[in-house]
Amino acid sequence: MRHGPPALYVLVILAGVAAACSSVRSSAQDIQGVRDEPVTFRSAGATLSGTLFLPAGGDRHPAVVLFHGSGPQPRNSFMAHWFAEHGVAALTYDKRGVNASTGDFRIVPFTDLVADGLSAVTLLKARGDIDPKRIGVWGLSQGGWLGPLAASLSRDVAFVIAVSGPGVSPGEQMVFYYANQLRAQGFNEQEVAEASDTRRKLWRVLSTGDGFDAARTSLEHARSLRWFSAVNEQSGGLLSRPTDELLNDVAVRNRQWYRFEANYDPTIALRGLKVPALFVFGDKDDVVPVEPSVAIIRQTLTDAGDRAFSIVVFPGADHVMTVPSAEGGRRLAPGYLDTIEEWLRKNVELPARTS
Repeated sequence: MRHGPPALYVLVILAGVAAACSSVRSSAQDIQGVRDEPVTFRSAGATLSGTLFLPAGGDRHPAVVLFHGSGPQPRNSFMAHWFAEHGVAALTYDKRGVNASTGDFRIVPFTDLVADGLSAVTLLKARGDIDPKRIGVWGLSQGGWLGPLAASLSRDVAFVIAVSGPGVSPGEQMVFYYANQLRAQGFNEQEVAEASDTRRKLWRVLSTGDGFDAARTSLEHARSLRWFSAVNEQSGGLLSRPTDELLNDVAVRNRQWYRFEANYDPTIALRGLKVPALFVFGDKDDVVPVEPSVAIIRQTLTDAGDRAFSIVVFPGADHVMTVPSAEGGRRLAPGYLDTIEEWLRKNVELPARTS
């Protein structure tokens, strides 16, 4: 998930996950006849290149558009093929500036990328083999923010599946992530709490202009503490600068992270969610704070009168929904894909299983 200051991009690295998943099959995954075709479409001046995976049969299929995690993510062929095997056409594409797609995802706030997914929905709506009333979105990590946002903005989105999608702001998500990095480096809980408090105060003044004195005092005190160098490294060396110079730097404050991303409030999109939604988490996620995210999502949707949502937390699963395997690697959490399949059958009217 890329949600830090521009000097440092935190990436969810999915290399090896597809290989780990290749041995995972639910009871229906031997279905033959999935076909794929290349697609291209335009969005916000970019030409996006992807693949549409289509189920067997000639019916008008339900469909799903796959939203990316953060960083330079290519198309997710594994998950798209899985959807098609289970009767749901799936469109997956390379992110702006990745592989065959033009543009550059790094120069826009991540929320602007919702337009790309909605353009993919428009492409699907125009096809005769897709049911325009049953087009949904699936998103992992950053895509777990974008999926609900897309559904809140467009009546063309019929369902949402969000995997490891935070209920907190990007700023709070990154405070949590960086805190876990500090713990892994051997810092104790008091030190982690001090570092997190300083980071919050610094980001507040850089993103809103508020709390200058508190940030200045905290940062000056932090320079004498043993965790400071680790936090400075996490910040790409930004904290090496004199305190007043840093806090008053207009160029820093104008960076995309501070101006647009850090304080994004996902509850606004959640309150606008009017379609069935599934939220999936792993309780060993060290990138996203799961407990507060679950509580915020449940409370926000309940207060909005939404009853068409489900939240599932898988024991032992990490940010990309894998658990340790007996061979020492990683594998998808048992029941993860089956849960999605069962939810789809209840909410998207999938075709009956074939034996």
